[in-house]
Amino acid sequence: MRCQKLLPWRSIVFICTLTTVFYFNFSLPLFIQKAQAQNLFERVNRMFSGSRSEGNASGRSRGGATRSQCSQIDSNNLIALVPNNHGGLTTQEYPQFWFYLPFGGDSQSPPAKFRLLDEQKKSVLTKPLLFSLPEKKGIVSISLPSTEKALSVGEKYYWYLNITCVNPEGLNTNISVNGWIQRVEASSDIVNNIQEPGNQPQYIPDAEQDIWYETVSQLAHNRVVYQQGWTNLLSLFQLQEFANSPVYELQRQKE
Repeated sequence: MRCQKLLPWRSIVFICTLTTVFYFNFSLPLFIQKAQAQNLFERVNRMFSGSRSEGNASGRSRGGATRSQCSQIDSNNLIALVPNNHGGLTTQEYPQFWFYLPFGGDSQSPPAKFRLLDEQKKSVLTKPLLFSLPEKKGIVSISLPSTEKALSVGEKYYWYLNITCVNPEGLNTNISVNGWIQRVEASSDIVNNIQEPGNQPQYIPDAEQDIWYETVSQLAHNRVVYQQGWTNLLSLFQLQEFANSPVYELQRQKE
């Protein structure tokens, strides 16, 4: 009789144990994803706020014009999506550069002009790259064409982006931003993740290695899946209102 009385209690303990195990196994991936997202933003925030001894080059990551100088600007200026020290690292031969354009253009608009110089201030490009503006303002990227010389490992480069707007008097005004980029060797973690991505988002190894340019590119290209990470990144530039907006890759203008 005593064994029969104990049986229901053992059944309850067994059921509770199974429930706990099931809940833990079900919830663990959610906790891991949340922790990964939080750690990623903390890493990106440190990359944005910090500086490196080899990266304290002077630069302007925000355009200098005001609405009184450029009638097309409403609130935000031209912004380069780079850290406070105006640049960062890449592992790519032909990386992408990311910007916020404060206004759109049409077929008659002057092109955006992109230049890239080496440490001796000599042009790396055959000639400055000219890009057509999209119709609407927003987040845009510029890709170095593979027809140009690839970035060399260990070398630092300086880039410059100019766009033209119109002042209240109808005259053209130039807005510019500039910064630096340095190519480094990809770590084994990054290489392995590219070859066998598995379940880990590709931007995590990049962020862990302070590879700024690829971290931004990965978040931008996968912004629907990693929306919170993309929103957090844009919030560093007070651009979170564009988190659900399209991004545009600027197209080379025919010369």
